[in-house]
Amino acid sequence: MIKKIITFICMMMVFSGMCLLTYNVIKDKEIKKEDNEKIEEFFNNYSEEFENIDTDENVEDVIVNNDIDVSSYLAVIEIPSISLKTGIVMSDTSYKSMDRNVSIFPTSDMPDVKDGNFILFGHNGNSRVSYFKNIYKLNKGDDIYIYYNNQKFNYKVISKYDISMNSDIPLSKIDGKTIITLITCKKNNNKYRTIVVGELVNDK
Repeated sequence: MIKKIITFICMMMVFSGMCLLTYNVIKDKEIKKEDNEKIEEFFNNYSEEFENIDTDENVEDVIVNNDIDVSSYLAVIEIPSISLKTGIVMSDTSYKSMDRNVSIFPTSDMPDVKDGNFILFGHNGNSRVSYFKNIYKLNKGDDIYIYYNNQKFNYKVISKYDISMNSDIPLSKIDGKTIITLITCKKNNNKYRTIVVGELVNDK
């Protein structure tokens, strides 16, 4: 009798594990499909040629001054060397932040702000939303593309380093440079953050 109970429990555990695995696979495909659809929608709204638009806004200004569809992407990030291409949302919209997307730090400058710092953060790890899990592989000179406001911004990686979780996140600007800062947890070490900084190389 006891053997039958143990066998039944084992079978139920195996069945539950298979169901969970199947669910995760299906969910991953659904989220990837949704992500691709939103990226396609984002680029369909672009003009054929990127426009040269000069603004001096930060994230808080954009939230206040624009009627943003939070179910859509505000921008798209592409990093060819690690096969990353996904949407970017505001960190404080109802289309919640790092739970689903790469997010913009609340006090970040937007990409088209001269000498600004466009600050993004995303998950590391092995989950379906671990978009920044491979940024530790980036090297100096690697390209980071941001598509925003009918413009394509090309950054080159200039530095990469780790800092303690107890340290302040480096959000400072660099005099005379327009930069991007990518932030995530260090791979396999939740006591540190990985920081990647890129410099804008195309002057729009």
